[in-house]
Amino acid sequence: MIPISDINPAKNIPIISRLFIIVTALIFLFLTPKDGTELFTFFYKYAAIPCEIFNNNPLSMNQFYSNNCLLDPDVLIFENKNIRFSLFASLFLHANFFHVLGNLWSFWIFGNNIEDKLGKFRFCIFLFITGIISLMFHVLLNAYNINPIVGSSGIVSALMGAYLYLFPNARLLVLVPFGVFFPTTLKAKYFMFFWLISQIFIALQSNNISWEAHIGGFIFGYFILKVFKYKRYTF
Repeated sequence: MIPISDINPAKNIPIISRLFIIVTALIFLFLTPKDGTELFTFFYKYAAIPCEIFNNNPLSMNQFYSNNCLLDPDVLIFENKNIRFSLFASLFLHANFFHVLGNLWSFWIFGNNIEDKLGKFRFCIFLFITGIISLMFHVLLNAYNINPIVGSSGIVSALMGAYLYLFPNARLLVLVPFGVFFPTTLKAKYFMFFWLISQIFIALQSNNISWEAHIGGFIFGYFILKVFKYKRYTF
């Protein structure tokens, strides 16, 4: 089920959402290598890696080649890697065109309404905190993993959780796979239910999709608005 748009126009110009989308797109187009080997090296140099965060130390050669985070480090792959910065950088890095397109499209659908209700300053804080929290959900459940984490899907998931809290009955235009894709409208709460079910299927498969960051971001995005008792719209 692919979201196309929501029937829930924002009242104010979503400046922060537009800025996030533009910056992320520019990073993908002009800074992210397209060659497989260069991209691999780029991610290990700049993206967050659970093993590095767990050990608070850059990944070493012996850890990488043995795929074992628990070994005592020898020669570091990137000695000057800033692990704290990598947490932030990972939120803007994407593996391929469809990865960045899917995340930014979904960001636009859900982000403009959340920015509208939170205001620009609190929306910036929301993006930063939920981005880091979603990454840490992944790290906590994959502490010894040496694979980089990239993508803004944790933030997008948090926006979806916030959207569910604020606008459970807002209607979304979605494409439903049924032999072929056909468009229909669906209340946000039903779309989110199907999305959560899809995360369970992802978790049961062996793939590189971080369902942990998705679920963690979604839960945090929902409950942070609930804790601060934002007004819900049940139209």
